[in-house]
Amino acid sequence: DQYSKLSLLLKSLQENDNSRTAPLRAGVIDGDTPHSQRDEIASECQIILTNPDTLHAAILPNWNKKPSYQSLLSRLKTIVIDEAHVYEGAFGAHVSMVLARLKRVCRVASSPSNTAVEFSDVSQCKITLKSQKAQSIPLFIACSATMIHPEQHFRLLCPIAEDEEVKVLTSEEDGSACAPKHFFVWNPPILDVNGNSTGSVFLPKQPKNTATDSTSTTTMEEIQCPPDLGEEMNEDGLVEISIGSRKNSRKRKRKHFSEGDDAVTLFNHNNYFTRRRHSADETAFLLAKAIATGSVRCIAFCKTRMLVEWVYERCLAILKSDPKTSHLTSKVESYRGGYSADARRSIEDRLFKRELWGVVGT
Repeated sequence: DQYSKLSLLLKSLQENDNSRTAPLRAGVIDGDTPHSQRDEIASECQIILTNPDTLHAAILPNWNKKPSYQSLLSRLKTIVIDEAHVYEGAFGAHVSMVLARLKRVCRVASSPSNTAVEFSDVSQCKITLKSQKAQSIPLFIACSATMIHPEQHFRLLCPIAEDEEVKVLTSEEDGSACAPKHFFVWNPPILDVNGNSTGSVFLPKQPKNTATDSTSTTTMEEIQCPPDLGEEMNEDGLVEISIGSRKNSRKRKRKHFSEGDDAVTLFNHNNYFTRRRHSADETAFLLAKAIATGSVRCIAFCKTRMLVEWVYERCLAILKSDPKTSHLTSKVESYRGGYSADARRSIEDRLFKRELWGVVGT
């Protein structure tokens, strides 16, 4: 996604540039990049997109073995860290050490002892070394839209000295293009004892206790239920629901209440209406409804790969259950780690061409 947009930007700049300077090139070096193309990308491209894993496992260990990597690190000016808030905890500590090593290697790669052998002409060597000496310490830039303490996080993540100044640009100073955004908080509805939706996110009102004999016992409880539960109600608007026996594997001492006590009435009432529809099922439901409109393109984000597949399968099942939307199953796809590079590129291409209306990803 970033590479395609960056390529279009560089192409437009080249078309509007009347000078004869060499055009800027961008490239990607990651696990999917063939080894036969990495040397050319590292040597010829001015902008390179990569990730911490590739830096740690491929570029930094081989900087003094591959001239292309040494040339890249010796002329590195700027290091941009996108989505910097992701790098926290143990993973953030690891990335911080990788960035510190990257800074040290850049300084060593641009030192005279490592660059003088590349030039036969003495004057050219002096000029180049002088330029490279100024470039030995790269500038770090971090981007994030969800960071509570940006400067503190930036100093922990990047190898920045305590006396070095850090400039924080807030959203008010952001000059990039941005479309209007709307944020909604969706609460799954309450389910009744039969697993049916009550159509409300609030617990039904507590029924009034009309018991007259506090010592009587019964196996049936009367609770006030909404009329859309599909149960037959009596003349008083109450429905009888059988509780049955419940086994509890954890033995605990409980205080015994009589049937007429308010405490046991409230406990039984809340016990019926404490379940909500699982957020993954609700996400699949909302995604299917959005796709069914034909005018809303959505991306549903999940925390794990398993949830991605769960939401994706549930969304397909909802679409297939209605003959009017069964033909829309080809408009939704799952996107997560573990897929082949060709499969991911195919999904991305269909998404950018507006052939997909919904994507479930991590």
